[in-house]
Amino acid sequence: MHMEVQQFKDFLGTRGFKSTREREIILKELEARKDHFNAEKLYSILNRKGTRVSRPTIYRTLKLLEQFHLIERLDVKKNCYYYEPTHRKKDHGHLICKQCGRITDFPCESLEILKSEAAKGKDFKSDNISVHVFGICEACQKANKVES
Repeated sequence: MHMEVQQFKDFLGTRGFKSTREREIILKELEARKDHFNAEKLYSILNRKGTRVSRPTIYRTLKLLEQFHLIERLDVKKNCYYYEPTHRKKDHGHLICKQCGRITDFPCESLEILKSEAAKGKDFKSDNISVHVFGICEACQKANKVES
């Protein structure tokens, strides 16, 4: 992702934005992320580390990172967006728990085939495919059995 950091700085410059210390902090944190995150989780993580980055800066920077394709936004439910870095993205789908919101990746080798099949013969150039499977995760299923 180091080359992408410089490209992102260049991207910011061409759009009239500055490469600030806060944006670099956010980029470095994303480099270390192994899980899906939302803006509030990122804000909490940075605060726990003693790093002060304002919420508006986080939201604006996530939007810019999405435009530059360094992160992908997952629409989990209405007005609840999670993100994942694209540098670790391989063909996979997402299992999304409707109760706790946990997102679990699952490998899906056939996504590239599905993407090309969907566009075949329709004069459509696809560039991305997203598969979300909604349900109840194992932990929530066990918790519901205990409550019942």
